[in-house]
Amino acid sequence: MSSDLADRFSALYPRLYHMAEAGSWRSVREHGLLSTRALLDLFEIDGPRRRKIETQWRPEGVPISHPTHGTAVIRDQWPMPPKHLAAGLDGISPQQWYEFLNRRTFLWLSEQRLMRMLNAAPYRDAAHDVLTLDTRSFVGEYTERITVCQINSGFAMPMFGRVTRRSFDSFQTIEQRAATGRLSGLAELTVDYAAPDAWRFVTSVESWRGKVCEGTIWRP
Repeated sequence: MSSDLADRFSALYPRLYHMAEAGSWRSVREHGLLSTRALLDLFEIDGPRRRKIETQWRPEGVPISHPTHGTAVIRDQWPMPPKHLAAGLDGISPQQWYEFLNRRTFLWLSEQRLMRMLNAAPYRDAAHDVLTLDTRSFVGEYTERITVCQINSGFAMPMFGRVTRRSFDSFQTIEQRAATGRLSGLAELTVDYAAPDAWRFVTSVESWRGKVCEGTIWRP
């Protein structure tokens, strides 16, 4: 990506936001931001249990443990049940979509999107670690593994009777998106597999419960 395009993108989206389970910051400092697949690799989860986590709908978070790495919770996919998901998929199955998303780690491109998720019914009563990252430096580090998406790819419920169409092509590189002339209005930024040095670009970590910030966990 050219420096000019990175500057333009960062001007539109100066900050990135990641919502994680409470207590996750320590793991991010040690291992970075991990996709579901990367987390399963780290925790050495294999066999039928792994296949179920990666290929099937997760209506609730899935706790996992490891003798060295301790415990973690794999994020639920409550707004992505197979029935509703299938109605909006173009040429792929729900299983393929679950696998596709599980290979990525996700960041919001706007504070509005973050707040919407924090205040969603399944999450609003629980504490979360919210990481804010500097877009320009993060994009400069992970350019070749970044894609962006115009929709909330993990929300498949119909809205006002309408279903949002989605496919693998919903994800584009920043260059591809810029070529369409529609660089604004994006919802998500994703990194393939993991962003192991993500902590270097974090500008703050705060504890949030719903729309209430309960305190600062860390600042550089």
